[in-house]
This record gives sequence, structure tokens and C-alpha cells, in this order.
Amino acid sequence: MRYQYLDARLRQAFDDAGLDRGQRALLQGVLRALDPDAHLGEHVAGLNSAFLAVTRVQTALDSHATEDQPRWNLLRRIIATSLACMDAAEPAYAHGGATELAEARQVLMTVDAAIAADGQKLDPQVTAAAAAKLDPQALQTAVKQWITPLWNGVELPLRARMIAEVAVVVAVHGRDGRQLRADLLRWLKKRTGEGLEEVLWPQEQRHVVALVVRGARVLRHLDELLPQARQEPLHRNRLPKDDFLKDAVDGSSVLVRLPVNAADAHTAALLGRRALSEVLDQYAAGERLTELHITPLWQVSGPTGRVTRGSEHRRTVTNAYPLTAYWPAELRSAMRVANLARQVDAPMASAGLAWSALEATGLDPSKIAWLAKACALQMLRQHLISLHVVVTTHDEDLRGPLDRHVPTTGVKHHLKSVDAWLEVLIRHNRPREQLHAAQEAVTALAESEGGLVQDLVALWRHRLADSAALAEWLNEQEDTAAAVLEWLYVTRNLAFHAGRFATPADTLAAHAGQAVADLTLEFLGNWRTVERQRNERETGAVEIYRRLAQRKDQLEARLRRAGSVRRLSVEDISGPDEKWWSRH
Repeated sequence: MRYQYLDARLRQAFDDAGLDRGQRALLQGVLRALDPDAHLGEHVAGLNSAFLAVTRVQTALDSHATEDQPRWNLLRRIIATSLACMDAAEPAYAHGGATELAEARQVLMTVDAAIAADGQKLDPQVTAAAAAKLDPQALQTAVKQWITPLWNGVELPLRARMIAEVAVVVAVHGRDGRQLRADLLRWLKKRTGEGLEEVLWPQEQRHVVALVVRGARVLRHLDELLPQARQEPLHRNRLPKDDFLKDAVDGSSVLVRLPVNAADAHTAALLGRRALSEVLDQYAAGERLTELHITPLWQVSGPTGRVTRGSEHRRTVTNAYPLTAYWPAELRSAMRVANLARQVDAPMASAGLAWSALEATGLDPSKIAWLAKACALQMLRQHLISLHVVVTTHDEDLRGPLDRHVPTTGVKHHLKSVDAWLEVLIRHNRPREQLHAAQEAVTALAESEGGLVQDLVALWRHRLADSAALAEWLNEQEDTAAAVLEWLYVTRNLAFHAGRFATPADTLAAHAGQAVADLTLEFLGNWRTVERQRNERETGAVEIYRRLAQRKDQLEARLRRAGSVRRLSVEDISGPDEKWWSRH
């Protein structure tokens, strides 16, 4: 699905519908955020959101009141990170929901004061009352009303912040990105009848999900565990040759059909798989010598009788590469657990395992701030590389001057130098001829693509033209990463200690956990590779976190007083060398 929000079919639909830049940016921004292959800074799970912050802190307050989990000190950190996210998102709520957001903020301030005064003697009734006062649904309702101003025109950078919040609300509603893209294409073709709000947030309807369980021919008492579920033993030699189940049946298998209320067929398949997977835990406990698992294949019958078939999203590559070309001993446990986190269907367990993967590197809750700062540095590099990819996706005829100044290598066109690309994005008073031509090519490419790409180029040119603005962006990435990390620790405690297997937006927590683990292993692996090439002693992971945290603070301080980013270097910004302010 990667970059389908930029594909030719969608672009043509935008042209035929006569959409302007802001309208294209809205639709593309939501689709990009729902792309399962998007990196942490682009995916909906890693976007800053006041709605998501309030949703999570309400869950934490309610759980503390009933189960004393999270404990009072962790609860206070959750409140602090939630407030930081809410404050950053506040400008977007000028278009609706400002009063509700202010009320939520006051509730959290009151609880924080109570924790500061009472500590571990905090009365559970205080957190229970606060949880009851918080109303994420009010914020959700407000965000849904932003579609009209966004469609009519909102200026950058506010437009980007509002689109991010809209994307989070779409995801939490239960929208699959592939299905949404298909629905948007149909809507753009008709442009009559239902509005965009109904496309983004359709009413949940009854779907019937069909899944195949391998390892048994009959699941006894299934109708008691999953009311309304129906099952049918499967025999491979009795299936029609063209039956979609033929490849799914292997030995003892059973077809399970269960009703699910969902916004679209793909989401119904996901919810159905989750429900059945949780029920299989019962059978696994009862049949400890039998391995039961759900095949990737699924079929969904919609409310109109339309049948949709598919399989779990699995991205493949031609060539698979290891994290490093050798076994980094200290990271072996982290890599093993991170891989397990990807394979687990249950979102809470996946998020908990993602935390355990980070914990295996030596991370503990007291060092979350270090890792959050390190993630902010790596995300700066990731965002710039991603921008180059989307700018150069189309219009090869316009790319010549840019490619000459910013060369790439390999079939995937990896940047040979991220700093060369950074130089093109930075404003120069008297740029050299080749640099000026590259900058003009970026402008032409952005205007040709329009929509989200044009917005991203404008946003990054603005951030790189004002070093204080870039420092503020880095600080927000740190706050967002800290909120994700603290919530992963809470999720781990709720799942493994309190026995909770579901919380609001837990699928986003699972995706964020895997993304943070991947991001962390990426810069740890790079750091170790450089040290090994130099025959240097390998630095411990926690020490790397500490050094990168110190670097991030130094960089932010330098940016706030420098007035320019012309000496900024991002090539090795998360590596062992202190070259982050070395360009001339």
C-alpha cells in the first residue's frame, strides 16, 4: 500500500473532481496516516493528538481507581505527557472543541495537584471522578466538524495539525486505509449525495466474517463463547476446485462465521480475527498439546450481501537485509522480542512485548526521557528522507537538476547524502547555479504534485528557514515519543499485571510500540556498525540513549540561539560522531 495516496489513479480522480491544494492535502494526509507501512512520524499512531491523549489518560485514571494500576507516580507521568500533547494540539481546536479541551486540561491539572499533595495515598475516588469528567467523545465530535473549514481552506501550518487530528479520529472510528481509499475514489467520482464526513466516518453495520482455524475439526461450545458464531468442519478433498478456502485448508480445519459490527469490510475482518483469536486462548488452555491458529485468509459478507475477500496485510521485499552484518550480542534479546511483538494478534500483548523489547536493551521507566530525545533526532532524519522520496515519486522529467545535486544509489534510490538534500531545502541568499537549479526543481515537483507533497515541502522549508521553529518541532517530537513510551509501559502493566486485554485505541498503541522498537533498533544498529568498522569498543545501549539525549538538548539550545540551520548536519545525527553542527 505504500505511497498509494500519491498514485496516478488518485491524482487523476483529484484532477477530475477539480480539488484544490488544501482539499487534496486533507484526503492524502488522512490516507498516509492510515498507511500501515508509514514510519513513526507519519503513521496515525505516532502523530500528536489531543483526542488520543485524553482517551489514554482517561483509561489510566479509570484503571487506577479500580485496580491501582498504573501506580500514582506513573499516573502522574501519564498526566504530564498528556498535557504536553494537548497543549501542542490546542491551536487546531480553535475551529471547534476549544472549550471541551480546556475543561479536560483543568481536570488533569486538578488530579496532578492531588497527586503532588497526597502521593501514594492518593484517594481512588479522585481518579474515578476525574475519569468520569473527561469526555473524549466531545473532542471527537468537535474534530469531525473540522471537515467543513478544512475543505473550504485553512492555512499552513494549522492545516497540517488539523489533518493529523482528523486522521486519528478516523483511525479510532475503525477505518481501514485501503478501504477508505476505495470509498474516496467512488465518492470523488459521484460527488453527490453523502458528504465527506459519511465517507470518513460511516455508520457501523453488521458484517459476517468467515475465518479458517487450523488444528481442529470442531470447536466445542463455541456458540457459548462467541454467541451467534457458526462453524463448519472443512475437508480439503470436498471443496470445489475454485473455492477460495482451498489454500487455507491443511489437515484438521474448521470454518468459523461470526457477525461483527464495523465501519467497513477490512475493519470487520480485523475485529473478527481479534475476537476469534481471544476465544482460541480458551481452547489452547484446554488442549495444551494442540496448536490452533487462524489462517491469513478471510471473507466478509457486507450488509448488502457484497462479498469481500482478502488476507492479512503482509509486506514483502525482494531482498531482505539484517539489522547489522554481524550478531550484536546486546541487541539479540531485543530483536527477538521485537519480532515476537509483530507476530502477536492481540494489540495489548503486542504493545507490552514492544516495551519488553526496549527493556531488553536496558531501558527502564526512569530513562524514558533519554530515549524520547534520541527518537526525536532519528525522526528528524527520517522525515527528511521521506520527504525526498515523496517529492521524487513522479515527474521524472523535472527531477534532472535535483538528481544531479542530490544523487541516489541502488534500485530504491537511497540518498547518498542526506545533508545534500538538506542543503537544497535550506534558503540561501546567493545559491550556486547548480543548487539554485535543484531548488527550482523541488518547487516545480511540489507544484506538479500539489496537495500533501506541496504542503510538506512548504512546511519543511519554513522549519529550516527559522531555527527556532525547527527547535520547537524537535521538542514536540520528543514530547510525542515520551507520551508513546510512557503509554507502552502502562499498557505492559495493564496487560501483564492487571490482566486487561482491551483498552480504547489499543491497536494504535501496538503499532506505535512496534514502530518505536524498530526506530530504536535502527539507530542502535547503525551506531554499533560504525564502531565495529573502526574496531572500537561497542557502547552500551543505555549509554547511547544518554549521549543522544544530551546531543538533542545541545542541538535544541543551539537552534534557539543560532538564527540559522546552515551548519546543521543530519547525516550522522544519531551516530557515534559529534558532527551534528559541522556543515559550512
